[in-house]
Amino acid sequence: MKNIIFDVDRTLVDSYTPELSTLKEAIFLATGREYEDSVMDQLTILTTDEFFQSLKITDSDTLKRINHYWGKLLEENPVTMFSDIPEVLNFLSKEQFFLGIATSRTREELEEITDLMELLPIFDSVVTSDQVVHPKPNPESILTILENNKLNPSETIYVGDSKSDMLAAASAGVSFAYAAWDNHDDTITYDYLLNTPKDLKKLFSFSK
Repeated sequence: MKNIIFDVDRTLVDSYTPELSTLKEAIFLATGREYEDSVMDQLTILTTDEFFQSLKITDSDTLKRINHYWGKLLEENPVTMFSDIPEVLNFLSKEQFFLGIATSRTREELEEITDLMELLPIFDSVVTSDQVVHPKPNPESILTILENNKLNPSETIYVGDSKSDMLAAASAGVSFAYAAWDNHDDTITYDYLLNTPKDLKKLFSFSK
């Protein structure tokens, strides 16, 4: 393997608890509606726009209120990278792997993660959901990276945590490494199982 493309949420960053809990509270403050955690979990596989559409929250004023509250709450509970991820990314960069990001976040949402933005220069290509017509599980974001950088799919691996990531990798014709450290799901199939972020160093130490 020469090329590694990453998902972001629950793969590079620990977003599950701070992001979903704060959004749940923001929706309640803006609308008075309270949703079960099982409903909020949809945000892990949908873009933010798709998530709000699934809840039938489409009024622009309501969305502005939700985003206002959400932004304030996230300032108090920021999304951060998993503790071992910066070390692993720096290792892979020094080993001269091609590094990419294909995420369901928009560029604006990506820029909210301060410590990830500090490391963004080591990535060779970043594709966010607002840069494609069809976000994951459609393979367009991964294919965009492959095509723009003339990468061989057989030399490329996608690292993600969800069925959406699994399906996108399969449709793009690349291998899938399951980042299971924050979301273990026995129904997900994979080419490589990663139980901790440091398993990335072990896997890619012998992949070139």
